[in-house]
Amino acid sequence: MLVMNLFVNKVYRLILLVCLFVSLLSCTPYQKPLTIGAAPWPNFEFAFLANELGYLNKNQYSLLELTSSTSVIQAFQTGKLDVAFLSLDQVLTLVALGLDLKIISVVDNSYGGDALMAKPEIKSLQDLKWSAIGYENKAAGALLLDEVFNLTGLNNQTVQLHEVKQNEIKGAYLQNNIDALIVREPVKQQLLALGARELINSKSLSLPITNVMVARGDIYQEKEGQIANFVRQFYRAHMFYKKNTEDALTAMSVRLQLYPYFLKQAFLNTRFIDSKQSLMRLSGSPSNIQLQAERLSKLMSEKHMLGQIHTDLSSLITTRILERAIYE
Repeated sequence: MLVMNLFVNKVYRLILLVCLFVSLLSCTPYQKPLTIGAAPWPNFEFAFLANELGYLNKNQYSLLELTSSTSVIQAFQTGKLDVAFLSLDQVLTLVALGLDLKIISVVDNSYGGDALMAKPEIKSLQDLKWSAIGYENKAAGALLLDEVFNLTGLNNQTVQLHEVKQNEIKGAYLQNNIDALIVREPVKQQLLALGARELINSKSLSLPITNVMVARGDIYQEKEGQIANFVRQFYRAHMFYKKNTEDALTAMSVRLQLYPYFLKQAFLNTRFIDSKQSLMRLSGSPSNIQLQAERLSKLMSEKHMLGQIHTDLSSLITTRILERAIYE
């Protein structure tokens, strides 16, 4: 009887070990939280709203709001982020550097959300001659600065250029050594409240500033389900915003330390692209976003703003994750 009991105990322990092993195998892709990063921008906030609403399991997702677009690029480049929110020009810059990534969703277009803001005494673009302009070199602001040069004939010999990151803009404006700044929402609203004059914005660009969601090429298949669920909850948070606008604005404003009115105005300067519209822009051969990327790559190369890209741009795009987010 004793021998039988010992045998049963051993079998029971073996079964427990096997179950534990199988359980661990099934959880392997989710052991490490998916890291997602973005700099402040109105429609990127739905990722953080999804988190605050409890849509995202905190054991599976880690969200980081970084201080500037440059910080997001660096974090994604060094592998600290699995998923990032970037502008299309930033994506091309990373691809030219040899980074393996996939565009998994098209978030929005800037519709005045990127702008050149100046001190009140500067009344026109022509008044910028010999002025000091602050901008973030690795962000979409470089495209807007190039447009200013095209319209005015100014160049980096007739203006002083200073690197000013997104989180440094308000402080730089209040100092006397910067005359104008290229900014993004929602910082643009803060400068307007301080009396800044808007001289030009992203509506003037021949190609729109388009913001996308990207995933690292080495993990997007392994963590496809996890990424798809994040994308699903991102769009779910946007639906919450549409149905409960005031509540959503309050929640997002508290986290951003902004007045809700500022954030509400900031949203007006963007054009959100819903999940099915995004899928349409990613689909086809060539896809809409591929054609846009090719035109933007050509423009940036002509302006010496982009290194040589050796990758077929169609290979940067996947519809699989967004399809799962929408239809599963």
